[in-house]
Amino acid sequence: MLKLSKKVEYALISMIYMAEKSPGELTTAKELSQQFRIPSEIMGKVLQGLARQGLIKSVQGVKGGYQLPRNLNEISLAQVITSVDGPIQIVNCVQHDDRCECDQFDTCNIRSPMEQVQYSIYQFLDQITLNDLRNHNWQYVRIPQLQT
Repeated sequence: MLKLSKKVEYALISMIYMAEKSPGELTTAKELSQQFRIPSEIMGKVLQGLARQGLIKSVQGVKGGYQLPRNLNEISLAQVITSVDGPIQIVNCVQHDDRCECDQFDTCNIRSPMEQVQYSIYQFLDQITLNDLRNHNWQYVRIPQLQT
């Protein structure tokens, strides 16, 4: 089943929450944990990971915290998912390296179509910005067509 991990959900919740803040206002992991009833240790790890990937900015110090360095229109759902969980991958063999350990790799009859499905899913998720999520802007999102 395809589904977002809890860490991705927490990342999305925290980034949209940060966007609601005044410019320059910081958000702490503790604040997010309390506001959304998310375990503080997990929230801290999610925020640190987002900061390492450059999706949020970490400000150190006694009055430190996190903030969004970019507008929500500049951040896609695909960027958040890959920053938190790694590459979007619907089947193991759809990688462009030699790490596939599938016994059917040489004779597989679904690898090529699955590559197209994976590409389409990624393109779809990459069209959705965090601003779209916040404002429920679905009328502008186009479902990509599979290449034949």
